[in-house]
Amino acid sequence: MALCSLPVVLRENSPMPKYARPAGGEYGESAVALLGNNVRAGIIRVLRENPGVTSGTICDALQLPPTTVVPYLSDLEDAGLVWADPPKANRRKGEWVEYRVNDPAVTETWLRLGQAIGEI
Repeated sequence: MALCSLPVVLRENSPMPKYARPAGGEYGESAVALLGNNVRAGIIRVLRENPGVTSGTICDALQLPPTTVVPYLSDLEDAGLVWADPPKANRRKGEWVEYRVNDPAVTETWLRLGQAIGEI
């Protein structure tokens, strides 16, 4: 009986795996990807402390440039962890966007992470 099943993707001309997925880890993979990043965690923290702020305020609070923050903010919005007003589908270029944390979705993602590591 194998201890783990690791689907491995090799980089071209390299014997080292690009990534490995342990058996039983599928449920927590998106949680790790979303919450296992300091910038994303920082964005959620700032938005919990200051709901309804723009990306500029988030950038100032994290002391990071928009080129770093905005893609992570977009990922969080796409994942449903952050709500934007107006939403992406209704947004015009140059329009001010206010962001808020979707607390139930963040809590669910946090719980999935806890289950993935055997904490819950």
